[in-house]
Amino acid sequence: MTASELNKTPGGILADLEREFNLIYDSTYHDIYRYVLSKARNAGDIDDIVQNAYLNLYHRLKKGGEIKEPLKYLVKTAKHEIYKNYKVFGRLEKNIPVFSKSESGDENFDNLELELLNEEKDEISGLILDEIWGFLKNGDVLTYKIFILYFEYEEKLRDIAEMLGIKESTVKNRLFRTLKIIREKYDV
Repeated sequence: MTASELNKTPGGILADLEREFNLIYDSTYHDIYRYVLSKARNAGDIDDIVQNAYLNLYHRLKKGGEIKEPLKYLVKTAKHEIYKNYKVFGRLEKNIPVFSKSESGDENFDNLELELLNEEKDEISGLILDEIWGFLKNGDVLTYKIFILYFEYEEKLRDIAEMLGIKESTVKNRLFRTLKIIREKYDV
């Protein structure tokens, strides 16, 4: 059996499908996650919405549908999923935010960021860090979004404010107040 004949078998087609899906997933995941994060009302919905967007993509690819611009397709699908979850069409009409990967120019938070990120290095601190992220996830959704965008995606404060449609001072206040609570509650 030749390689081209093998690709026509169900196993070969599925392998090609999985390869294509994985390439798209790897190249778009962070942008889609940040997009959904900036739009979701509830932190618990974020993973489900992202998963549903990729599931829709997988089914489309499996049916043989051609997708010329996967990122645009996924954003459109994510918008639809958000609309289904919240039924608020007006909030979904914004354009895709432009995400920057530049350094955080915010000196006030650099030390705090290093403290939280370095906590992961040993197991006990890792447990505390998991507890802190759980505390944030179960708290105020806006504050959780700010923490994710700042600490995980290294966005600048002004970029976070722009993405979430709030003032930069609100972003700073939420970070400072919540970090103070975390320090007192978890003794870090």
